[in-house]
Amino acid sequence: MSHFVNGIIMNKVITILSILICTTVCGQNGTKRVLFLGNSYTSVNNLPQAIADVAGSVGDTLIFDSYTPGGYYLGNHATDSVSLGKIKMGHWDYMVLQDQSLALAYPSTFKNMIQYARTLDSIRKDFNACGQTMFYITWGRKNGDTYLCTPPECDTNTWITRTYFEMDSVIQLNYMFVADSLKALAAPVGAVWRYIRHNFPAIELFQADESHPSEAGTYAAACCFYTAIFRKDPTSISFNSTLSITDATDIKNTAKLIVFDSLLNWNIGKYDSLLNDSCFVLNINEESCNLLFHMYPNPVSDNFTIEASCFAGMQAEKSTIEIFNIEGQIIKSINTAEKQTTIDLRNLSNGVYIIKAKTEKGVTVMKLIKQ
Repeated sequence: MSHFVNGIIMNKVITILSILICTTVCGQNGTKRVLFLGNSYTSVNNLPQAIADVAGSVGDTLIFDSYTPGGYYLGNHATDSVSLGKIKMGHWDYMVLQDQSLALAYPSTFKNMIQYARTLDSIRKDFNACGQTMFYITWGRKNGDTYLCTPPECDTNTWITRTYFEMDSVIQLNYMFVADSLKALAAPVGAVWRYIRHNFPAIELFQADESHPSEAGTYAAACCFYTAIFRKDPTSISFNSTLSITDATDIKNTAKLIVFDSLLNWNIGKYDSLLNDSCFVLNINEESCNLLFHMYPNPVSDNFTIEASCFAGMQAEKSTIEIFNIEGQIIKSINTAEKQTTIDLRNLSNGVYIIKAKTEKGVTVMKLIKQ
């Protein structure tokens, strides 16, 4: 529940660095490759395609694949040759994991989920070094549930009845526990639903089974995922699916409030600095060079040099070098026509900085550690 509360309290705290990394590291063309591993909560109403439709309405592109057999647990995916084969194809920006809808609602099944999530995340790292794992936080049943609580959770066998909000909070808490432990991201669909149910009760998110998403429920999930994957304001989305303009607008505004305005609460951008330096390269002219710039030393304590490596033996081109802190603020901006530029960082605090160097031929974005 604390993540949701913090999201409301910090709704005006926008993670500028996350947006910076999205528009530089992730590329200007807004193309993402995403693998969805889940079950019917992902396949009903074709959620991946709904995200692609939402993204396409603002000029972004989602390239996706999915494997979503009904009722599947992450344990099934961790041993399924189809799931593992899709992960090993590589080149995924995100691997989205969605467990069986009740798996994180109960202590016994949640305990099993943790080990399988770790297994899948480990395989993803082996074959997608520049990708990240993202958990699909689902929701509680429309009218809550009743379950048998057994020792050691309860002193004796006891039937427990929970409301939707109580059940939903447990699911979110458990998903975030796993996401935090694996330094993974989360798409907080359940939190978006919860806000909509509380503030816009006329929007029906559930199908008649009180479990699976309606068209509106899938649209809310799509807006949430678009914001988490592309790290952009969802209010610019023009695709409204089958919803009225009013309902679609309320959902998009909710996704902005819960997700976009509080990206770090869902670990979005929080662990980008853990990516390999080679992941911070984009818009490279492969015919002329594999890397427009390189820098050394890294880590650095005082001065570092950035070199226009592609132009050795050639006339140097005008370039702009920008240094950003972890809050996304420009610390320094240097215009130069030299092949080598030495920059003094002795007056900067220790930490992680993002170096963005660009010419007319392209852009290189690198991670620099000051220590």
